[in-house]
Parts: sequence; structure tokens; C-alpha cells
Amino acid sequence: MTDFADEARSRTAHLLRMANTVDARLRAQIIEYADSTPDPPVMGPTGIATAGCPRCLRTMWRQRDGWVCASCGHVEEELPVRCPNCRTVMKSPPTSAPDRWWCARCSRVATVGDSTTEIENRERGRLEAVRLLDRAMAERADGRGDAEATAVSWAFSSAVTERERLRMERATLRLRS
Repeated sequence: MTDFADEARSRTAHLLRMANTVDARLRAQIIEYADSTPDPPVMGPTGIATAGCPRCLRTMWRQRDGWVCASCGHVEEELPVRCPNCRTVMKSPPTSAPDRWWCARCSRVATVGDSTTEIENRERGRLEAVRLLDRAMAERADGRGDAEATAVSWAFSSAVTERERLRMERATLRLRS
């Protein structure tokens, strides 16, 4: 059998084939099980994407066309991503953009399924990069006093954060119109 033909088989057919039994009662139980439970999750490049179900607070799996709860069967087209710092729903990415949500209040970014630790580590890395840029700019401030170099450094940090936020807002508005 070719791989294509095997992929075209239904989940029920796969389970029956794995069971390899002719017992009618066992086959009926397998069919009932396959019909009453959600399909297993799609395996993505980073593994199986899971999230918390808003209804029963158990595990949801990312499917091809949305999210399905493994316990209660609740279906969500797209789950909102919450900022761990502000506790607000992050702005969703434009339709044609990659999966990159962002917080309008604190400029943190995330993808669906990111843990709080991953979001915070990404923000820590971003802030460290800005800090290193600040230091490099301060060191290059030839002939300026320390206070002036520090003021330039702080201005650059706030400008980068504000510029990043404005760029994301403009991109979102452009794609929505």
C-alpha cells in the first residue's frame, strides 16, 4: 500500500487495522470509541500544540481548522493569547502575517501555545538587546558627558519600544483596510 493510500484512510480504519481482529463486538467498540473521541492533534514542527480549554480548563489540541478540547469536545476557531504581564488579550496578527501576537500595553510578543516562561524569556532577550545597544551608543558618544550619553541611551530605549508599537499598529491597520 502506498503512503498516499494509507493517509487517505479514516481514523476508524487505522484503529481497526491496528486491532487486527475479526471479533464483531470488539470491532463495534473500536468504531464507537473512534466516533466519540476527537481526532488526535496535528504534529507541527515544534510538536503538538496544546492550550487550556476555556470551558472545562483541561487540555485543548490544535487541529487543522481550530482547537478541540480533549475532554469536553469544545471547539474554538482561534484561542486568544493573553499577556502574562498585563493580563489582557494580545492583539492578533493580521491574516496573512505569521503567528505573532503582541500586547498593546507592554509590547511583549507571543505565538499561540507559548508558555508564560517563553513569553517572558523572549521579552527579557529583547530588553537585553536594547540595553546592549544603549551601552554601545553611550560608549560611542565621543566627547559627551556621562549624563548626556545616558540621556541619549534612555531616549533610544523608549523610542525603540514606541517605534515597535507604532509599526505593529500601522501594519495591522493596513491589512484590515
